[in-house]
Amino acid sequence: MAVILKTLSVTKKFGGFTAVEKVSLSVSQGEVRFIIGPNGAGKSTFFKLIIGYHNPDEGSIIYKDKNIEKLKLHERINLGMGVKFQAPSIFSELTVLQNLSLANNQKNALNLNDLLNDFSLEKEKNNLAGDLSHGKKQWLDIALSTISKPDLVFLDEPTAGLSVDETRVTGEIVKNLNKQGITFVVVGHDMDFVKQTATKVSVLHLGKMFIEGSVDKVLSDKGVNDVYLGLS
Repeated sequence: MAVILKTLSVTKKFGGFTAVEKVSLSVSQGEVRFIIGPNGAGKSTFFKLIIGYHNPDEGSIIYKDKNIEKLKLHERINLGMGVKFQAPSIFSELTVLQNLSLANNQKNALNLNDLLNDFSLEKEKNNLAGDLSHGKKQWLDIALSTISKPDLVFLDEPTAGLSVDETRVTGEIVKNLNKQGITFVVVGHDMDFVKQTATKVSVLHLGKMFIEGSVDKVLSDKGVNDVYLGLS
């Protein structure tokens, strides 16, 4: 599969503190790539670098063979990226259906009833988005970030605060979208979600790339278990 996203020796410093140090990453089309690591590992900073919230001090970020490290977030989105931040960015005063209708691209307009069904939101379609449960707000936000069928979608902690059942449904939603051709880069720490959804995992530790590979390889690595203080 072709490489869709690549970072080359990306570094970001804040004053005298190096948050991300020479991190190189290569994501192929069709992957569900997880970026995990303990608190303070540099995950959030790295995520913000690849979406354009921060610019790197050193290194390159390449999307579909185009250098994008100097582009702003909206410019990267215009190239075919979708972003879902940890806190849902939905229109709380509009209904679920109105949220989806606003985002539905007229060129490739999707059937909204199918979409509601795919995201387990059919019963809430006429409810205000602000009145949804936390889990359903997350699903609506994922729907909004993927409705234009971007090639690559970034998800930041999409299962934070979700129940076990909601996490499982979120995993099925991501897997279904992945089958439809969307590549994902996910920052998270929920190991059940990682095991259910990931095709490849990259572990950051102290701002550096620690290990990457298949889910089995990474989660069975003694060093990873030590980093996570005995996580099984």
